[in-house]
Formats: sequence, structure tokens, C-alpha cells
Amino acid sequence: MKIQENLRETARKLLADGEASLVIGYAPGSEVSRVVPAFISREDEVDRLVWNPLCINNLAKYLLDYRHEPGKVAVVVKGCDSRAINRLLQDNQITREKVIILGIPCPGLINPDLVAARLDPGAQITVAAVSEQDFSLQTEEETFTFTRDEALLKKCRDCEQHTPVIADFMLGEEIPPNDPADPFVAVKTLEELPVEERSAYWDKQFSRCLRCYACRNVCPACTCRECVFDQAEPCWVAKANNLSENTAFHLIRAFHVAGRCVDCGECDRVCPVNIPLSLLNRKILKDIKDLFNVPTPGTSLEELPPLGAFTKSDPDEFM
Repeated sequence: MKIQENLRETARKLLADGEASLVIGYAPGSEVSRVVPAFISREDEVDRLVWNPLCINNLAKYLLDYRHEPGKVAVVVKGCDSRAINRLLQDNQITREKVIILGIPCPGLINPDLVAARLDPGAQITVAAVSEQDFSLQTEEETFTFTRDEALLKKCRDCEQHTPVIADFMLGEEIPPNDPADPFVAVKTLEELPVEERSAYWDKQFSRCLRCYACRNVCPACTCRECVFDQAEPCWVAKANNLSENTAFHLIRAFHVAGRCVDCGECDRVCPVNIPLSLLNRKILKDIKDLFNVPTPGTSLEELPPLGAFTKSDPDEFM
């Protein structure tokens, strides 16, 4: 809980000194397994801020809602989220002088579904701890332990950066990068299938899509003022919910964020029917890495997205 104390202390000071007009962090949700974004503008609200292994949401995109408001906005970011900050800065969607980045080194997050299955929904987490072996969540009544093997969130199993790549305040001790598992194992497995089976796999996934646009709305790479999917004229993709239109929607979106997707996994998190959208985005991420030998977008503020810049050494076999 030392990080949580540091977070509250830093947020309180930023608001008291007038350095920030708003702090975006996490607060307890309506159930013990859920943590929700919190928008803190007063010192007496600071104690609502929490940090525990259920703080999954990437908060970076909320900065877009306040970019034209007066004052600075402080935002809490984990390692994966911090890549989105760099991407928003590179796209001039936000300006550096308007943002205060509160970095939290993250050792990995817990699957909220497992927490919901074991803890009383009305319980409150009083102490949370993470070790190399397990997660420990203490409530008013009991302490619950989950092994990392069973409970580590899927996207954290091949984490690239535990420590944020950009921060004004680092609220915990830096966690050195480990040797992550190959993030493209699932992509390679799918690539090995015959074309017909690959097509059938995605047909099955896309046929379940509700076209709720949650994946688009949460994505920090989706920042267009007017989205093509909202346009009536020209109508690039019809509103009809069927396999053809759903496939067009997902493929257009995947190529639209190609080279800009920071692999934060938010599209997977918010999909109400559990379509593995990050698998689609990782396929393109893998191809771009193979072609251009570049890191995951947003890893470095100086590393421009490969599809938004060019050099004379770029592969040009298509010319």
C-alpha cells in the first residue's frame, strides 16, 4: 500500500499547490472485483484514490476530454498505459506541458473474474500485496490469496514494461524488465492454420460482434474527430450487424491503428462478447516488427511510428 500512500500524497500536493486542476486515477467500484476511473479535483476527495492489482483500465485516453480545459491534468499510468501517453504526444493529441504523469511500476494485475468468484461483492479491500508467487487481498473479514499462475491477467503474462516509459513522478521502485514470454505465440499458432481454418476462426469471432464500438471508444489510438464508422455519407461500413459488415469494421479498424496500437489490451477488456481483438492487432504488430525492426509503438517518445515516417532504408520490395 506504500504506492497508494505515495499516490494520495502526491495528488493532494498537486491539487493544493495548484499545479494540477484534476487528477485521474482509480477508485473502488460498486463491487469488490471492480476498480473504476476516478476524477479528483478537490483535496478532500484524494483519499478515494486506490492502487491495487485490480487497477486495469488504461486511463490515458481520458486526457483527450480535458486537453482544451484550463490547467494541467495529472494521470496515473502503468507501464503498458505509458506507451499510450507517448503515442498521444507524438500525434499532437495532447501537449506535454498540460499533462503530469504519475507513473506506477506494475508487477502484474489480477483477473477480476477470479476475485468476483471468491470474494463477497460488498467487501472492501483494505490491503493488497503482490509477490513473485501470489496476489494477496485482505478485506475486513479475511485474507484471500491467489497464485500468479492461476490469477495473473492474460495481458500481463508477456508484459514488456513493468515500469512506465515516461513519468513526472515515479510512485514506486522501478521494476526491471524481465524476459517476457513470446507475445506472438497465439499469432504464430493461428498463422500456421490453413487459410480456410483461419477464415473460419475469424468468421466465428466477428459473427458475435454487437458493433457496440466499445473497442473503438476505449482505444488510445482512435482519436479521429469524426470516425468513418459514424459517417452516413460516404457510408464506408453499413450499420447492419452481419458478418460482412462486422468483418469490414474490424479489419478497417485494425489497419487504421496499425503502427500506432500500443498493445495495452483495452480492446480485449471491454469487448462484451470476448472477441480476442488484441490477437488481430498483434498480428499486425508482429508483421510491422518483422518488416521494420521497431519496438512496440509508444515505447520511446523519439521513435516515430514506422507507418507515419520513412527512411531510405525502408523495405520497398513492393515498388
